[in-house]
Amino acid sequence: MSRRKARKQAFLVLYQSDVNESPVEATFERWRSYRGDLEEYAVRLASGVEREREDLDAVLSEVSVGWPVHRMNAVDRNILRLALYEMRFVDDVPPDVAVGEAVELAKGFSGEEAPTFVAGVLRGAEGRVGVGHGQTG
Repeated sequence: MSRRKARKQAFLVLYQSDVNESPVEATFERWRSYRGDLEEYAVRLASGVEREREDLDAVLSEVSVGWPVHRMNAVDRNILRLALYEMRFVDDVPPDVAVGEAVELAKGFSGEEAPTFVAGVLRGAEGRVGVGHGQTG
């Protein structure tokens, strides 16, 4: 499976976990019972986002002036968390790729203005300490 499809799986797990206020692991189990196995990369991403969520949300709240993470809709919030996680913690994903993939998810799952919003927030996050420095997670 491509990384694009794995990102979509990770996003769907994160979104479902967020709206149900349940741990990612419980969402993985529900997914597996209905849809079968998840891609390893999807599990890596969703687990990493859950583990780093507090720090990811702090960065996102700082760079999305006027839109704290808790006020964002759940779709945009989880797309942003996923992309920022990749930018910060996945060595072989360049920031431009993470941003582009996030924009594609926003086009498919969010409103008309979401792709521009997502791209702008993530571009603002690129300049933050630690972003794109190949930290492993």
